[in-house]
Amino acid sequence: MSNGDAAMRKRHNRQQPVCRLVLVRHATAEGDGRFQGQADVELSPEGRRELPALWRKLRRYKITAAYASDLCRARVTAAFAARRLGVRLEIRVGLREIDCGRWQGLSWEQVREQSPQFARLWAKQFPHRRVPGGEGFVEFKTRIRRELRAIAVANPAQSVLVVTHAGVIRVALASALGMPDRNLFRFALDPCGLSVIDHFRHGAVVRCVND
Repeated sequence: MSNGDAAMRKRHNRQQPVCRLVLVRHATAEGDGRFQGQADVELSPEGRRELPALWRKLRRYKITAAYASDLCRARVTAAFAARRLGVRLEIRVGLREIDCGRWQGLSWEQVREQSPQFARLWAKQFPHRRVPGGEGFVEFKTRIRRELRAIAVANPAQSVLVVTHAGVIRVALASALGMPDRNLFRFALDPCGLSVIDHFRHGAVVRCVND
């Protein structure tokens, strides 16, 4: 760790966080492993069995409010946790996953079979190539950063639960760490995986990833 990094960490540790975001990927959904994007799929039976363990993990945080994507898999996960934590749940459309366009519902193997050349280009040029009919990555990233910033500002010195999607959490983590967008997929984010980011007035600290 450089002297500059150490000084920044000490300064953040002395400050009261503007907001602690407890980011959770939704429980396992039907069609897990495919490009689900903004398809409104439900939780699988396995996903519903995962919910009690998620609640037990969340009890260690003093959560005062909960937010979720409006898509069923995130909304149901968040509602279960919010009821047991005794906090209000707010649904925000802006927390949706990236729109995967024509790839929604397909596995990567199916994408490569249907469009082998485009699939190679997409993988090589990510995030600069848009999925056919889908949302551009720059627009997605701007949307997510705006939503999370609004949540942090609305909850000063509080810990809040945000139940959303893998792509959303990857953007949040990469932004906090200053990582290049092309490295987003280096984060493993399991269903009900929990990541924590403390937001300060001038920066952020990642406390844990995929707990």
